[in-house]
Amino acid sequence: MKGLVRWVVVAFLAVVATLALLSVGPRRVNVEVRDVIALQDATVTLFPASDPEAVWGFDAPDVTYDPAMGETTLVQIRDGERRVGSAVDFTLRSEELVIDRNDDLRGERMDVYLVEDELDVEMQGVEGRQVVVDHGDGVFEVPRIRIYGEDFGESRYEEMRVSFDFTSFEAGGPDTIGYSEFQLSERDDVTSGGSP
Repeated sequence: MKGLVRWVVVAFLAVVATLALLSVGPRRVNVEVRDVIALQDATVTLFPASDPEAVWGFDAPDVTYDPAMGETTLVQIRDGERRVGSAVDFTLRSEELVIDRNDDLRGERMDVYLVEDELDVEMQGVEGRQVVVDHGDGVFEVPRIRIYGEDFGESRYEEMRVSFDFTSFEAGGPDTIGYSEFQLSERDDVTSGGSP
């Protein structure tokens, strides 16, 4: 009987020693794997809840979606647009654009063409601050903007918030610049009784 108890105690001590060694040994590191969905030559359509009249569409050769971040990244957008009803109010191009989980967009640069007004709009980020499309407020937030067109001339502003239809805006702030240059065409004098 004493021999049996001795073997039970030895076996118990061996199990305890093994468990002790395992507890101080190298631990397995859990690696979090995030699946990213990648698409090529994709068309992305955005129906922002806060801009219910509009449909945004983008054709991009490379699109990735990160479910953990809730972000979609579109690369080399050449055919982007915002459509209200059946009319395209502007087209959009960008080298890289991110759509976040709130349907807001951000990027280093966005080039917009206002279809009805025939104006080009260059929107650029500055010093790490990006161009943001804020659907909640219905505005572009732009660190640096240039608006130009054949009959318009050119305007440049900094720190601008401008509505999607480009009818209302705020620009400037401390230490910012803004200027406009207009092109005027000469008109022929009209003489009385003569034709213009």
